[in-house]
Amino acid sequence: MKLFYKQWPLTLNGDHSQPQIETPLGTIHLSLVISGRCYLSNYSSKLPKGGSLYTYYYDSFDCELIICRPKLNMNSHLIVEECWGAVFRIKPHSGSQIDTCSFSAYWEANYNWTHYGSNTGENLDAAAYENQIYQLHLGTQDMNTLITRKNRNDMIPKSLGSNPDIEHDHSIQLSDRGISVAMTPIDSGEICQIHFLTAWNKNVKDEIASWYAVDQNAEDILKGEEIW
Repeated sequence: MKLFYKQWPLTLNGDHSQPQIETPLGTIHLSLVISGRCYLSNYSSKLPKGGSLYTYYYDSFDCELIICRPKLNMNSHLIVEECWGAVFRIKPHSGSQIDTCSFSAYWEANYNWTHYGSNTGENLDAAAYENQIYQLHLGTQDMNTLITRKNRNDMIPKSLGSNPDIEHDHSIQLSDRGISVAMTPIDSGEICQIHFLTAWNKNVKDEIASWYAVDQNAEDILKGEEIW
């Protein structure tokens, strides 16, 4: 790994499988688009505790994606059937800049949820999907949180916030297809980190645990595989 750190050796096995999360409501795919081009992972590897690493090593940038079960940071009475997180880190090569890019978590076409709605909160942009049996939340950090991270030099490019009217309206898109986070230019030497979480439970009245489960930091996700 080039952008994440760990205490144990890791060998990439040349598996070209593409990143996805299987849920009771269908398959959620993770995607990376740079300057209008969708890039595919060129290597992947299983992690010790059941997660996966996907690498995108190209001529002008390196990107890595960790998908794993997070170490949830929420009240003990809140229990979810399952929760998975996905953390992207991307860095342009020396002398290169990424002009535009977007990170997405989106549904494969044969999903089986029947209802969709927005369910955002403080620091969180989230979407809810359900059928008669399950309720699922899919979430990411909201724009205010991304700006706060930029101001403390926490892996958000300095260009974010240069046009706040446009960015607040368009940078994070929630829909019935999933969530997309569009990022402003990333300069050489900068690292950008964006994450998604999804969690689900049986669809019962006043089910809130899956919403709280997707309101986690990237650090909580990476702790699930003892990565930082």
